[in-house]
Amino acid sequence: MRALFKQASRIARTDEPVLLLGETGAGKGVLARAIQASSLRADRPMLDLNCAALPESLIESELFGYEPGAFTGARGRKKGLLELVDGGTLLMDEVGELPLLLQSKFLQVLESGRFLPVGGSQYLETDFRLIAATNRNIHKAKDEGSFRLDLYFRLSVFVLELPPLRERMEELPDLIRAFLEEVDSGLSIAPEALERLCCHRWPGNVRELRNVIRHAALLCEGKQIGISDLPPWLIESCPRQDILNGGSWKDKVRCFESQLLASELEKHGGDIDATTRKLGISRSSLYRKIQQHEAEEEGPPADADLR
Repeated sequence: MRALFKQASRIARTDEPVLLLGETGAGKGVLARAIQASSLRADRPMLDLNCAALPESLIESELFGYEPGAFTGARGRKKGLLELVDGGTLLMDEVGELPLLLQSKFLQVLESGRFLPVGGSQYLETDFRLIAATNRNIHKAKDEGSFRLDLYFRLSVFVLELPPLRERMEELPDLIRAFLEEVDSGLSIAPEALERLCCHRWPGNVRELRNVIRHAALLCEGKQIGISDLPPWLIESCPRQDILNGGSWKDKVRCFESQLLASELEKHGGDIDATTRKLGISRSSLYRKIQQHEAEEEGPPADADLR
């Protein structure tokens, strides 16, 4: 992540579009704001549009604005984001959900710097820096035709992909400390509570972790967060409570590895090659680890001599 933010700081000095990829809650919004804060437009406004939160008709009016009488209820003129963001930065969140027709219109804006408000007859000019973000598999979307190829190439001058939290668990202690600082700088976390957090798969990524830490910090009666302060669902979600409560450190590490392998295989539909590429290990290593974990789960044969 340090390398990623270092790259982002160099990208910030340019005025080219940036495409941020990553799962929901992985920190795309934080990275976008870091880029804007270091950019040549840092003293200008940064406006957001979540393409997944609005229907197509509202996205168009939010982006382009409209003239009086453009549609039923349009009594006055409304400035759109493209007009309001002039000179600043536009963050288009969930750009992968932008309808195809609006993808075409937005591409024209990026190419020409001009746009036509809904119901308008006179083009307006705009100058902004674009940061787009999506949790969608944009490569698959463009191959399937649900995302325009020409728009993808226009957006992807710089592409930064944020890995999910489960793939950068070494950052967990630092993230926890940062989130505790937001609530009470005097709070710490007990080792057993940290262990439980380390073996959670964090489908909601950094956003989910922040919510859990704030929950625990606000309920903690002392100065150290324990397991009892964590949300009940988090404690109950552990697939191996016996290892969590009484296993050795080695047992806990192997349990986490087993859960990670199962999660990645499920995520890639059992595709071994895709899983090994994501994990950065060889096929033989993956097969060996799977066999080891399966053997441990099955345990010794019933008639084995355990003396």
